[in-house]
Amino acid sequence: YFADLINQQEDFELVSEPELCLLTYRYLPTHMRAALEKAQGTQKEKLNELLNQLTQFIQKRQRETGKSFVSRTRLNPDQWQRMNTIVFRVVLANPLTTNDILSAVLDEQREIAQQAPSLMAKIEETVDDILNS
Repeated sequence: YFADLINQQEDFELVSEPELCLLTYRYLPTHMRAALEKAQGTQKEKLNELLNQLTQFIQKRQRETGKSFVSRTRLNPDQWQRMNTIVFRVVLANPLTTNDILSAVLDEQREIAQQAPSLMAKIEETVDDILNS
């Protein structure tokens, strides 16, 4: 269910399909994804690094607030030319985890992303440069 829920969101990307009870994903709104797809060379690397910083920020802040816990890891996905990509890593092993809880995790991550205004501004500036070039 969680993979389907992530795929239904315009601002998250499922990075790896579920294997047993493990999946990875990241916060990646549509316009940021479009810019990452369009970017080349150092521009692509810069945007990817900013997105990695955002994922780290969200994961750390989510852990600190204590409402929910999602770990993170680094992958090198083929769809992003094997660039180092920081992702959320979720193990769904608790049978008491409900769909509402999973939706709340995404909502919390979405809210936390907005708690990094300077980082978000750098990302948006980079995205605009890429999309308007």
